[in-house]
Amino acid sequence: MDRNRLKMIVAALTGVAVLALGFLLGVQPQLSAASAAADQRTSIETQNEGLRATLAQLVAENDQLSTLTADRDARRASVPDAADMPELIRQLDEMADAAGVPVTSFTTADAVSYEMPASAAAPVADAATTEGADADAAAPAAAAGPTAPTTFTDPAVTAANFSTIAVTVDIQGSYDQALDFVDRLQKGSRLFLVTTISSTESAEGADSAAAAAGAQTWTVGGLVFVMQDGDTAPADGDATTTAPTQAEGTDAGTDTTASGR
Repeated sequence: MDRNRLKMIVAALTGVAVLALGFLLGVQPQLSAASAAADQRTSIETQNEGLRATLAQLVAENDQLSTLTADRDARRASVPDAADMPELIRQLDEMADAAGVPVTSFTTADAVSYEMPASAAAPVADAATTEGADADAAAPAAAAGPTAPTTFTDPAVTAANFSTIAVTVDIQGSYDQALDFVDRLQKGSRLFLVTTISSTESAEGADSAAAAAGAQTWTVGGLVFVMQDGDTAPADGDATTTAPTQAEGTDAGTDTTASGR
């Protein structure tokens, strides 16, 4: 082999080595960095998509803030954190005026703490071992009774923060007026659960105009509710300390009425 060919081989090998070293030391790190940057960009784009979705949800919820606030205030007004009987009396007066009937009497009972309903699950009877098991097995099975509906409870509602107050309202008017008043009562801003409705004929000597119009005395009984934000509810009876009540056995002239009429 002559020297020129040897030099060409050495030069070729040197060029290959330089190219290999250049790829390993220069190109390969750049390719790795580019690949890492691409992966990072993909991850950031995915994160940005998630942030954009979260931002869109927050914007949508912010647009509904006024509606949610109004709904919260309405719920708080329906079941307030205090008895607030003067406000209830004012609402009853407005409903009575709209229905065209006078409120002749308004009474309340002491507040009663909430009681958790008993479990709907029926107790399991112990298996009795008696003689004549074969005869009992041959007897027809008793028909199953009706199943009680499932009772739903909320652990946030307890005897410590939830109470009920019995309220009785007497009005004087016709059948249609009484129905109108009860309808307004059930749709008012204060949650009022109507439990009883009764009527009596107007007493002798009552207003002749009212008697001629077929007016009757209607007694509407029901419950209003108090839900406190804190952990401690007022003791039974405290919720109605500000409410004017009608004492049993008092003269009609001394009865406290919602409308003052």
